[in-house]
Amino acid sequence: MAPDVVPAQDARLDRERVDLILSGGWVITVDEQRRIFRHGAVAITGDSIVAVDDVATLAARYHADSVIDTTDMVVMPGLINGHRHLLTTPKGAQPDGNVTLVNLRDFVYPTFASLSEEEMHAYTLHATAEMIRFGTTTFEEPGCIHLPAVLEALDTSGIRCRVGPWTWDQGGVAGANCPDWLRMNSDGALRRLEQGLETVRDFNHPLIDDAVTIEGVGTCSDELTIAAATLAKEADSLFVLHKATSEQEVKLELDAFGHRPVEHMYRIGALNEHVFMNHVTSLDLFEVSMIAESGAGVGQNPSTALKLSKGTTQTGKWPELLAAGVAMALGTDAENASNHQDLCRSMYLAALLPRDARRDPQAVTAEQAIEMATIGGARALRLSDKIGSLEKGKQADVTIFNTQDFDWRPLHNPISSLVYGATGYSVDTVIIAGDIVLKNGKHTRIDVGEARERVEAIDRNVLRRLGVSPTPAWPIVDDPDH
Repeated sequence: MAPDVVPAQDARLDRERVDLILSGGWVITVDEQRRIFRHGAVAITGDSIVAVDDVATLAARYHADSVIDTTDMVVMPGLINGHRHLLTTPKGAQPDGNVTLVNLRDFVYPTFASLSEEEMHAYTLHATAEMIRFGTTTFEEPGCIHLPAVLEALDTSGIRCRVGPWTWDQGGVAGANCPDWLRMNSDGALRRLEQGLETVRDFNHPLIDDAVTIEGVGTCSDELTIAAATLAKEADSLFVLHKATSEQEVKLELDAFGHRPVEHMYRIGALNEHVFMNHVTSLDLFEVSMIAESGAGVGQNPSTALKLSKGTTQTGKWPELLAAGVAMALGTDAENASNHQDLCRSMYLAALLPRDARRDPQAVTAEQAIEMATIGGARALRLSDKIGSLEKGKQADVTIFNTQDFDWRPLHNPISSLVYGATGYSVDTVIIAGDIVLKNGKHTRIDVGEARERVEAIDRNVLRRLGVSPTPAWPIVDDPDH
């Protein structure tokens, strides 16, 4: 009697059904053991990861409606951008050669003040498209205007985000640098922050979390800073601000308070585990201890620090912050601060700049750079229970790199190739909460051509309103507009 033949579809009955399996290739989990699978697989159902294992083990336990062949690819947790402004300026139009506070006063703040609700929506959609193209699945927005329009654009994009309203009371040591735009006292600023929390929470989006966002950089009073830190803790949110961004800021606060910027936050009781400080390029060693003791997180933006000459290699304390266990994210900032949104380039700089500054090849490792862009960023944004690693039960946020080009090949060590060789242009697929938002390098939710045309038209209008005509220092000989 011939043995029973089980049809292929019936053989699957012994295995659990999942929605999607990523099968083959390198899988960098960034889990607690920092496991890497040479021939790995990830099973996803709905918005969550069901299992991560080697291909054979996972295939024996699960079958899927859809399978993505990731052979010859690198699969890793979705990249997390700890500092990306949606409220921004025309890219490449900011004059070179000025320090941060001058750029803010003369170009950045006037641009912000001129933006309409429709323009803010367009900027948001374009910015999220760029981030997704380069592998970012989550970002922190440090303060925007027209928040309802921003939320609608975030929903369209499919990206994960923390966001709040641009807020200041212009009562800090650099208050004289502020324009009349959005002028309010500390009570009004606190109400704006409370309303921001309410607006985001009422939007009730599974991918969008709130933040208590003030400008910082010496623009806010101690009263507002303390109140914002308290609000974030009581509301279980995240208090976000720019801090210790330059030696100029340090001098202003030393002259006014006798304290350095981070030290002053510590002394007035505004540092706690719900605080996230961006830039922090000007630190003293004792301030590292204050940050670690408080449980606050920090965001490093190395390409911005270089472009705006913040002194990150002279006064930054990145190895010491990492050694102290401080949660650290990587960011790319804004159009004219970094001019790109490629976290691969940020990982490269975060690993290498401290080595040269200290003349120490172990100052920051490639593995630490990847941690900053994944689980470190998740910790800093207080989202590590949901994202930052490929583990069962976490959100299915995944970035997949195509390794079939010179930036990856020959491929022997994916950690080394990712940090030292790769760029975001090798990102092939991006998955956020189980939704494929980038496939074969193409967006599935955003018309990139239309988004880019809208932003370029808005940029031209903004520059006309400001009376700015950006031109190269070298002569343009065949353009009638110049």
